[in-house]
Amino acid sequence: MYYVFLVLFIIVAILLVIVVLMQRTRGDVGSAFGGMGQGVFGPGGVDTILTKITYWLGFSLMALAMALALTHPSKRGSLIKDETQTAPAQTQQGKPEGQSNPSGTPSQNKP
Repeated sequence: MYYVFLVLFIIVAILLVIVVLMQRTRGDVGSAFGGMGQGVFGPGGVDTILTKITYWLGFSLMALAMALALTHPSKRGSLIKDETQTAPAQTQQGKPEGQSNPSGTPSQNKP
């Protein structure tokens, strides 16, 4: 199932790029920098078929991204539980069992 979603995700992403590149710009450079371009107060609500396709492809790309995250094959339970289970055990440093302190150490030279 994951690989079906992955293939669909790649196809939708490529189609989205193509559809966005096929669209015309809505205004000129002046409207982007605060100037009064024709696109600012022009007729609004003009949705072309490419705009509607862009909306649907964008929504489906987001839905496929969520489906990919939920169906990832290496997902096994909660990440929080995994972190608490793999915490390293506390170890104390000291001399190995059966060995005494070497001569001349501070522990032997106590007054």
